[in-house]
Amino acid sequence: MKRTDRTQKAGFAVSAALLLILLVCSFVSSLLFGAERINVRDVFVRTGGDPFARIILVNLRLPRSLLAALAGMLLAGAGAAFQLFFRNPLAEPGIMGISSGATLGAVAAGSFGAVPVFWNILSPVNTGAFFGALISGMLVTSLAGKRTGSSATVALLLCGTALGTLYSAFTSIILLLRDRELHAMYVWMLGSFSGRGWNELRFIAVPAVLAIFLLTLSSLPLDLMAGGERTAASLGVDIRKLRLLVMTAGALAASSAVCAGGTIGFVGLIAPHIVRRIFGAKSRALVPLSMAAGAVLMLVSDTLARTVAAPAEIPVGVITSLLGAPFFISLIFSDKGLRNG
Repeated sequence: MKRTDRTQKAGFAVSAALLLILLVCSFVSSLLFGAERINVRDVFVRTGGDPFARIILVNLRLPRSLLAALAGMLLAGAGAAFQLFFRNPLAEPGIMGISSGATLGAVAAGSFGAVPVFWNILSPVNTGAFFGALISGMLVTSLAGKRTGSSATVALLLCGTALGTLYSAFTSIILLLRDRELHAMYVWMLGSFSGRGWNELRFIAVPAVLAIFLLTLSSLPLDLMAGGERTAASLGVDIRKLRLLVMTAGALAASSAVCAGGTIGFVGLIAPHIVRRIFGAKSRALVPLSMAAGAVLMLVSDTLARTVAAPAEIPVGVITSLLGAPFFISLIFSDKGLRNG
């Protein structure tokens, strides 16, 4: 028995180490590959180096890669927490309508010419997306909170879907009435890190770190939710407080992610399921490892978006949708995947 435990722990450690190595490799690749490939020698050699390559690396690639990794961590961490708490394998940030709310905020702010805030380091689009996502998360949480027990989970999913559809309808109306920035809004709705840099990273840094902390904190009692809310309550878990913590952390994480890269789907669904199948369903490991896997998925997707059709660029949301749609369908028809959710 002890030998089996040691073997499992050793296998877990090896898999975790490989995931971290994959994260480092995907981050380095995102720095070096793109429409303009960068030679490592041109960057790190003091004499004879290419100053143009250094400018691309420091001013363009580095902040973009950090934003992509951070957005992937936030979406995947939120998806893992939602799936654990609601015991629903299909739960992820988009089901709350946060992405649609962020898009509505971005379109409204950009179309009606809202004034930039926060020392002019942000465009109206970024500001509108951030607050649109936060408000939509608070709204769906308050509506679903009117129900208790298992009905609260169903209410959350249904309210999120209904509100997401409503937000999309308002977005379409605004675009039809004011098409001045139609292309920019269209790119935002597809999801892209193009043109984003240090200003966006500085803006989301604090809420992103806070969201990661809250998601990690919520992962500790989530294992007790495996047997249902009644079982968890009998073991001393305050369900209302835990629900508030998970919803707040998830809403903050998703709002920061959509502010970083627009509307990007399926990352919060794919990463937790991959990690669950490799490492198991323990929440203390699932949430942080899902963040690492989400960062890898987003970095790889963004690198592909910049290189597949270079010098043109494909929105990263298109790449994640191409990966996520088949995964989502296979998950629906997989009894094993649904049971393990």
